[in-house]
Amino acid sequence: MTTPTPPPPPDGYGAMPPAPNLQPGRPPNENSFRAGEPPPPGKPHNPWPIVIGLGAIVVVLVIGVIITAALVLLRGEEDPTAKPGPLTVTATPSTSATAPAPGGLAADLFEGDWRFKLGDVSMNATYVAAQDYPDCGPIASAALEKKGCDYAAMGIHDAEGGKLRMLRVIYVFDSEAEATAAAESVKETDFDLPTGSLIADDVIGKWVAKDSSKAVVVGFVTAQKGVPEATVDDYLHYGTADIAGALIFMDL
Repeated sequence: MTTPTPPPPPDGYGAMPPAPNLQPGRPPNENSFRAGEPPPPGKPHNPWPIVIGLGAIVVVLVIGVIITAALVLLRGEEDPTAKPGPLTVTATPSTSATAPAPGGLAADLFEGDWRFKLGDVSMNATYVAAQDYPDCGPIASAALEKKGCDYAAMGIHDAEGGKLRMLRVIYVFDSEAEATAAAESVKETDFDLPTGSLIADDVIGKWVAKDSSKAVVVGFVTAQKGVPEATVDDYLHYGTADIAGALIFMDL
C-alpha cells in the first residue's frame, strides 16, 4: 500500500515577514523571506517550525507591545497619538519679561548713570535721582488720571557739565488704547513735575511724549546758556526713545 503524498502547501504558507529593524538602515547580514515566496527547496515540509515560528511571532509582538507602552509612558511627547498633558510653567525673573509691580520701574530703568550708544551716536548723563509713584496723582494732573493713568515713575540725569538736565517720566495706563489716546492728547498742563526736576536758570526747555505698550513716556530737557539747541534735541530724542524702547519688552 502506497502512502499518498500530501499536497504541497499553498503559496506563502509559513512565510514570515521581515523582522523589525530597530537600527537605522538595513543590516547587510539580515535575511528574511518576502511574503509569497516558498521556503528554500530541498527541505521536507514540517509543521513544527511553523508552530514554533508563530509562537515566536506572538512573543515578539507581546514584547513589542510592552516596550512600546514603556516608551509612550516615558516619552509620551514623542508619540504622535499621545494627547498633550497639563503644562507646568515655572516663571524665571527677568528684567525684560517680568511684569514690574507698581513702584519698581525707577530702579529698573533710571537708577545709575545713563550711557547710550547707537551707531555713531554716543551720549552719557550722570544719575541724579529716581522715584516710583504707586499712583499718578503726585506727578500728574487730575485730567491725566481721568484718562486712565494707573502708576508712574521718573528719573533725572545731568549732562554737559551740569548745564543740561534730562527728566523722563513714565505714566502707565490700564490698556494700550488708553496710553495711545493719552499720548496724542496730552498737554503741558497735564504734568505736575517735582521741584528741582528742571535745571535752574534754563534758557532752553523742550518736552515730548511717546506711547509705548501701555505707557506714555514723557521727556523733558532743560539747558542753561552755552548748550547748543541741537544737543538739547539729541538728549530729548534719544533719551525718550531709549526708555520707550525698553518698555516694549516689559509686561506692564
